Amino acid sequence: MGRVGFEQLLGFHAAPMLMGLKTASLLSFQKSRFEDFEGLLASYMQCFNCKGISVFRLSEGEEYVLLLFYRKGALIKDLAKPAAKKILRKLGYLDEDTLMGKLEYLKMRMQLRKSFPHEVGLFLGYPPEDVAGFIRHKGQDFAYSGYWKVYANERETRALFDLYADCTHDFCLRLEAGESLPDLVKAV
Repeated sequence: MGRVGFEQLLGFHAAPMLMGLKTASLLSFQKSRFEDFEGLLASYMQCFNCKGISVFRLSEGEEYVLLLFYRKGALIKDLAKPAAKKILRKLGYLDEDTLMGKLEYLKMRMQLRKSFPHEVGLFLGYPPEDVAGFIRHKGQDFAYSGYWKVYANERETRALFDLYADCTHDFCLRLEAGESLPDLVKAV
């Protein structure tokens, strides 16, 4: 798999973030499926940086890498919400930590747990009330399930999920029609 496959994966799994509608997206890549994964990723970093997208390695093994693609300003704003701060505080995050400090703490929690800590949703831009609901109900008794499990504001969230789906469909069609990923990605 080369550049085209990499762009298709990004488009299918991260279009709402690439278009500035969503704070972040988490993607797992099987490095051996690419001739030179590190070189390929590096070749897109200038595009990502100039469009306001950062990339953080949450987990990496010999075969797979888990990357968080995020919009720094949006993520800082999301994590500063009082409800998000309350959840993070309970889990050992420090209010005074920088964004990078919080990302490193999330990475450490993932390594210790060998799974996704529930607060990862906050880093993906999920509403704090849905993250809190997921934690409180242990992933059960949700009102709706789509991009995440919804516990509050179901009607508004369904509309947002529809927007994300339409965005992904349009983004992927435009990629298939030959538009380049750097031209499609929005600067926010």
